[in-house]
Amino acid sequence: MSGAALLRRGLVTAALAAVASAVRAAGPAVPPPEWRTVAEASGFRATGNHGETLAFLRRLEGRLPEMRVTSFGTSAEGRELPLVVVSRDRVFDPEGARRGPRPVVLFLCGIHAGEIDGKDAALMILRDLALGGRRELLDAATLLVAPVYNADGHERVSPWNRPNQDGPAGGMGFRTTASGLDLNRDFLKAASPEARALLRLFGEWRPHLVVDNHVTDGSRHGWVLTWAVAEAPQAAPPLAAWQRARLPAVFAAVAAAGHPNGPYVDLLDEKDPRRGFETRAGEPRFSTGYFALRNRVAILVENNSYAPFRERVLANRDFLAALLAEVGRDPGGLRRAVEEAEAATVAAGRPGAPPSDVALRYERAPDSEPRAVPFHEWSVEPSRVRGEPLLAWRETVRELTVPWFHQVRAARTVPRPRGYFVLPGWPVIEERLRAHGLRVLVLGEALSTRVESARLSKPRLAARPYQGLVRVEEVAVTRQVETRSLPAGTLFVPADQPDFEVAVQLLEPEAPDSLVSWGLLSSVFEQKEYIEKGVLEAWAADALQDPAVVAAWEAALKDESLAGDPAARHQWWYTRTPYWDRSVGLLPVFRASAPPEVATRPF
Repeated sequence: MSGAALLRRGLVTAALAAVASAVRAAGPAVPPPEWRTVAEASGFRATGNHGETLAFLRRLEGRLPEMRVTSFGTSAEGRELPLVVVSRDRVFDPEGARRGPRPVVLFLCGIHAGEIDGKDAALMILRDLALGGRRELLDAATLLVAPVYNADGHERVSPWNRPNQDGPAGGMGFRTTASGLDLNRDFLKAASPEARALLRLFGEWRPHLVVDNHVTDGSRHGWVLTWAVAEAPQAAPPLAAWQRARLPAVFAAVAAAGHPNGPYVDLLDEKDPRRGFETRAGEPRFSTGYFALRNRVAILVENNSYAPFRERVLANRDFLAALLAEVGRDPGGLRRAVEEAEAATVAAGRPGAPPSDVALRYERAPDSEPRAVPFHEWSVEPSRVRGEPLLAWRETVRELTVPWFHQVRAARTVPRPRGYFVLPGWPVIEERLRAHGLRVLVLGEALSTRVESARLSKPRLAARPYQGLVRVEEVAVTRQVETRSLPAGTLFVPADQPDFEVAVQLLEPEAPDSLVSWGLLSSVFEQKEYIEKGVLEAWAADALQDPAVVAAWEAALKDESLAGDPAARHQWWYTRTPYWDRSVGLLPVFRASAPPEVATRPF
């Protein structure tokens, strides 16, 4: 083995030893009864309710001077959304944390409130700190813990909420909010008060790393904990490099602590695991896809729902501790990766920067690598319920090496503009720009400028609602560079800001979670005025005195679908009259090739 290889092995071994040490360095092996969580005290048959969780946190706060309990908002039903801040320097405000030497790390728990392992895992870590254990973790980061993000779903407790999940036997919360919104589909559209509160939290603290804790409904395998991250090019290169360098030691330490783990398993074929699986961050409706837009490391934890609750919580706890320990080995490294990623986004959007593209959609890349997975053995059996072949899992586990697809590539890109103009009078757009904390300017006077406009037509709507909205699954987009007069009050979203790709995903109609795709701008498709048949007939008679109009009409009639459709014939003529509303189909958002050259003020 070469000297370089030996050195690399030595560095990895040293990292693993340091991280594993942090996993072991807890408080008392069996904490005193008064300091046990509800989960521990019940033998992991229950999880604490909202009030019990807050009471436990308040007791820990009284014991741990480096900890403060506050809130970051209120749920739709009026419950507090608790936030725990842990700081070695006892700096409990965002501005002070930004000035400090350590990165900010956010543990997000209970986004799907039935998947509550992360909350109980985080409570155990906080308790260990309060009892004098894990003190080295305080040097790693300023830690934020949101233990109960979906507070209303958390209180809708039933043992029947999660049919695919092994415990807690006493019951767990519900997946969605009181109004049926899935918070892990709400990061970009920000329809819920909980999501808007979390976006405010992010804007204030700007954590460098976010861990979103879940329990999977996936396939049957022997891993207790699985994970997913955004990879390049979906993740900025400095962030992808940090993940490649740092996360293997974390996963190895968790395995060494007795918790088998691997990448999130999404089978390519539900009836044949041998075909392999994929692991992807997903669209920006999801946490991992969203925080990649904001140049942050985001880690999705998906515990195996078929593993017992106790095993899942302990694995989750040891993962979070190992991750903090790894961050603490080089706290500045994570900060630098984020700063480099942000600087690259800002530079790419500056006036005069070289032309570049920005991705709207990603897809699975064709490349794979072999991965050994401890699958449960299976057979394909006929289904009494579905009337089709069904994968039937057995209890025995056998390791199987299959293709693992985890790389992505851009599936659709657009030229990066120098910003977006947004016409006034569209509060649904304004509210989202404000919710995401984007830098927005307001034109103080009218402006005539060259822009790229987009006209939308032929929308194909979803057959049923999703997240309370009727999505636009497909739309035709016609773009044109033109000179437009923009009124005073028009908004301008400049491209030279670190979160600009959030604006791209919101405003580009072809993006998967754009405001157009979510059906939030569907009024642009609607015709608001009409012309009476007789009035149009008279106008057409006059127009047909022009030979050019006659030729155009005769050419149009060669289309049999138009010729035989009275409504289509009517529309052909109406759109050519001066009465036609030219705003139908016009997206009230324009790509800018340069910043506005008029006075502006902050939005």
